[in-house]
Amino acid sequence: MFQPEALKEAFQLFFTPEVFLWMAIGVTVGVGVGAIPGLSAATGIAIMLPLTFTMPVAPALGLLIGLYKGAVYGGSISAISFATPGTSEAAATVYDGYKLMKRGHGRKAVEMALASSVTADTASDLVTICVAPPLAMVALKFGPAERFWLVVLAFTLIGALSGKHIVKGLLSASLGIFLATIGTDPVSAVPRMTFGVYWLAGGIPFIPLMIGIFALSTMLEEGIKLLKESGVVEKVKVNIVKGFFKEGAGLTMKEYLRCWKEMLIGFFVGSFVGFLPGLGSTVGAFLSYGVARQVSPDKKIGEGVLEGVAAAEAGNNATVGPTLIPLLAFGIPGSISAALIGGALMLQGITPSPRLFKLYPEIVYALFMILIAANAFNFGIGRIFGRLYARLGLLPKPLLVPLIFVMATIGSFAYRGNHYDVILALVFGLVGYGMRVFGIPSAPLVISFLIAPMMEANIQRTLIISHENWIQALLGSPLSIGLVVATAILTFLSLKLKASEIARGGIEKVV
Repeated sequence: MFQPEALKEAFQLFFTPEVFLWMAIGVTVGVGVGAIPGLSAATGIAIMLPLTFTMPVAPALGLLIGLYKGAVYGGSISAISFATPGTSEAAATVYDGYKLMKRGHGRKAVEMALASSVTADTASDLVTICVAPPLAMVALKFGPAERFWLVVLAFTLIGALSGKHIVKGLLSASLGIFLATIGTDPVSAVPRMTFGVYWLAGGIPFIPLMIGIFALSTMLEEGIKLLKESGVVEKVKVNIVKGFFKEGAGLTMKEYLRCWKEMLIGFFVGSFVGFLPGLGSTVGAFLSYGVARQVSPDKKIGEGVLEGVAAAEAGNNATVGPTLIPLLAFGIPGSISAALIGGALMLQGITPSPRLFKLYPEIVYALFMILIAANAFNFGIGRIFGRLYARLGLLPKPLLVPLIFVMATIGSFAYRGNHYDVILALVFGLVGYGMRVFGIPSAPLVISFLIAPMMEANIQRTLIISHENWIQALLGSPLSIGLVVATAILTFLSLKLKASEIARGGIEKVV
């Protein structure tokens, strides 16, 4: 329900120089992070997360949301400039973007990527603002049993849809659950699985875990690659990028409007994908690109046309806002970056849940304002610094890797000034690197780490209320039964889809 007084407070929180400054810094850093191959929005947010601990909540959200939006767009810069997507979200942009660049239309391609990103992102943010509050009002009617099954439903999605293999996704989610159970029981307050280590009594801290899994593991992977490389400078890429900036016309309004269908496809597909926990912007980009090719075969998408860039970039950026819908409405993050933003709110003492709209409506309204305003910053900063950031992808990795490694280590210590957090970050850096080597996705681990305590607390409360009658506790309401059925259907569909993919892959090999 709308609260005018809360909206007034939100305006006071939002319209401050500090919020706009940190939003600009977030977008600037995000575009740079996205343009550097190997880094991602999650890596950038994990590194910057300790900084938000000492900041007011509105500037902290401005920094992280700005970084998130900037990084998703920034990946297209290196994808178009030298066929190396800065982030996985921009992989679909390579097909048309790089071919346009080779024909001397690189500037057009980058400007199309920026325009379609901001357009679809803004539209999907409006969907988020309209959909999240009603969903939260519905979620407030959920009891402990319904919340438990909702989390189980989320586990079904993140386990089955993150990564190429269901087993690896479930393994990652299981590891997240295990890590979440270390510390103190949420209901009985009894220490468990601390192995006699006193500094684990409070559980695994969120920031060292995130920094290790994302930032340090990425730098370990890049560092090991450096040891295997010969160190030859790719002069061809440098010449291509230089030529890209010296020549080429910019995007015209007619060309932008010509791609309206592809941007609309990206908006709808990306918004839907963003709403589903565990899928992410990479899936949104490829699905949008694939749908656009099917819908408009006459436009020759894939052969170097602006429509292909528009579809891919609209698809990945349209997921940004909707990934926050499950977080705000149910307390379940829709992506790794959304999980990190949820973690930032928790550091501020604000737990994402349906009660967020009742307890902190001014924070929610301010977040909505930041979502919209960050798009304007993304457009302005992306247009100004896009050319500069294309060169960041060519920075020497022997300089870049140790610098980011040191920054991440300092960030893990600065969070609480505790050297044990640095040890944990390094340990999880090794764990994250091992997951990368064996192709185990990190998204299920992060999301399950955040939502497992919710699942555990709700099942315990349900059993206490029902006097440990398991049937009554878990299936005592029509809504609980409906969620059980939905979980079963989603599990069946996911397994069937995966089986068809495996069969199709086998047929392709035979052919």
